[in-house]
Amino acid sequence: MKKIIVTMIVLLMLFTGLATPVYAISDAQSAAIQALLDDACRISGVPGMSISIIARDEMFYFSSGYADRDKRLPASENTLYELASVSKAFTGVGILLLEEQGLLSMIDPVQKYLPWLTMEYKGMPVDMQSLTLNHFLHHTSGLTNRKHIQSIPQGNTPDMLRKTVEALVDAELAFPPGKQYEYGTVNYDVLGLVIEVVSGQSYESFMTEQVFRPLGLYHTYVYKEEAQATGQLAQGYRSSFFITSSYDAPDYAGNKPAGYIMSCTKDMAHWMNIQMGGVQDIPEVFKGVIMKSHHGDVSVPDVNGMYYAAGWMVNADKTIIEHSGGNPNFSTEVVILPNERTAFCLLTNGANTNIGLVKSIKDILDGNLTQSYKISGIQLLDIILSFTTIIVCLLAIIFFILGLRRKKMNERQSITKKRILITFVWLMVTFAMCIMCWVFPMLFGYDWSTLLVWQTYSIFTVLISLALLTASITFFVYTRQHNAVSR
Repeated sequence: MKKIIVTMIVLLMLFTGLATPVYAISDAQSAAIQALLDDACRISGVPGMSISIIARDEMFYFSSGYADRDKRLPASENTLYELASVSKAFTGVGILLLEEQGLLSMIDPVQKYLPWLTMEYKGMPVDMQSLTLNHFLHHTSGLTNRKHIQSIPQGNTPDMLRKTVEALVDAELAFPPGKQYEYGTVNYDVLGLVIEVVSGQSYESFMTEQVFRPLGLYHTYVYKEEAQATGQLAQGYRSSFFITSSYDAPDYAGNKPAGYIMSCTKDMAHWMNIQMGGVQDIPEVFKGVIMKSHHGDVSVPDVNGMYYAAGWMVNADKTIIEHSGGNPNFSTEVVILPNERTAFCLLTNGANTNIGLVKSIKDILDGNLTQSYKISGIQLLDIILSFTTIIVCLLAIIFFILGLRRKKMNERQSITKKRILITFVWLMVTFAMCIMCWVFPMLFGYDWSTLLVWQTYSIFTVLISLALLTASITFFVYTRQHNAVSR
């Protein structure tokens, strides 16, 4: 009897031991990841961050801060964020699904579906029969951010996608189609409109019914109203002059296929697992589509060893699949390492996040627990420009006050040719600075209305303060020369 009891106890212990899950992330690693996220929120000023991690087929979720700081709503794996350019991978799957269904071919010319769409290069019409859907998929069409992002119209009416693509009619391409890769977010808006034409559905309906639901992505949205109705949509934020404040960016509904799908880290973990072939209960057609979406365009030169696929940057052997994104008030980063069965999705409700945070978390998984958060280039630029604005404004005030004092002391002295010449030179410098204030965005393919949506306000204030400084120096030089005559 004793032997039977002992045997049963041993078997129970063995069964219990076998049933206990062995997690890929230790308590020490979990604590290090959470501490790093907390530091990232504190240092960056970004109110909320959430990350999902797949490590050896286990899923882990970490969050820090707030989805809505004013409402004290904490960020979690259910918080919905704008995916920014990570949205492109969904649109890529959507259009490749239509190809798999035999409804289109990626080598078809875009004019087959949008016969009114025309382009130019160096003032001459482009042969639109040579501009294929693949060119838009791989960002080799000649539509680029530096030349075409400001053409995206604001608005949220149902026809905004068509209006966005119509704004590209007769657009001047940056290079001949197929000759090189250069990222241009509007390429995926063109693909989104093709999806509408071919499917006979709105882009939103097609993605929801034909992509999200079949793939089990029940918390991924294309309508902001639906996302808000869940009570989980994060408030977006932006930072300027060391202050982070809530910011409701303009609606760019026509840019949804490229940057305005919304999801949470829980759904994104499922999406990443699909990319790695870890989800089997999806329609068979998607398995081929997903694999095809990882095929980078190797016909053009790589960018740091990476090629653009269908909404993904991939290396030659597809051991790295990644994409980052930034909207005016959200930022995202997805990194998938199929051979390691590891993936990361970082979602935040601010543009200041350093996406290198994902690499630091990967280092923690590799056993390097001591990691520190480094501020992003965007945040560093804002800090430098903010300090510069303050210093330059103070100098402008000082020169202006000194000029007033000198003018008051020497009101009746005559004007000399030398004083006129030096004053004229500084007037020209001031005029040049005013011109620079006007044309500065054009140097980067923007206008001021677009630049101030996507970049920190301190870019504008530093230019204005420099113009004021040169004007103050002009006044000071004029009065200083005046003083020299009086002596």
